[in-house]
Amino acid sequence: MNPTIIIIGGVSGTGKSTLAKELSKALSIPAFSKDELEAAVSRKGLCNNKDTKNVGYEILFTLVKNQIENNNSAIIDFIASKQRVKELWPGLLSSNFKYIECTCSNLDIHKQRIESRNRHISGWYELTWNDVLKTKKAFQPLQENHLILDSMDDLDDNIDKAIKYVSS
Repeated sequence: MNPTIIIIGGVSGTGKSTLAKELSKALSIPAFSKDELEAAVSRKGLCNNKDTKNVGYEILFTLVKNQIENNNSAIIDFIASKQRVKELWPGLLSSNFKYIECTCSNLDIHKQRIESRNRHISGWYELTWNDVLKTKKAFQPLQENHLILDSMDDLDDNIDKAIKYVSS
């Protein structure tokens, strides 16, 4: 596989981080999470965790750029909506990338995930269901032709689908 940026996108609570971590293990490709990177910066007191000035995107850009320059692929885990990428990382659109959108078809389960989750990211905050609904209302996938995975489906099946998609 040529060096590829594998973007795992979708609204919060749809299984992006779980998919990114499992796909990373399966493909032996490093996965980078914007939230974890911004939390690290916040823990050092360099920014407030709710006002990171988008430092996570800059760090992601740097990490991914280094991976691609060294002929390696990378997996990135962030909301990855069309408007967010165009605003904060427009150069990504001209890169060799595969976009996987995570969804959750069961609204009740999705809400339960958000209201009960603790991602154990030190220095980071958890979103409320209202935060997710606002994002969901405005969310547009990064591109038309992409793989959509429903986190209500079996994780192993979703990993298999993702591997086939990124290998095509």
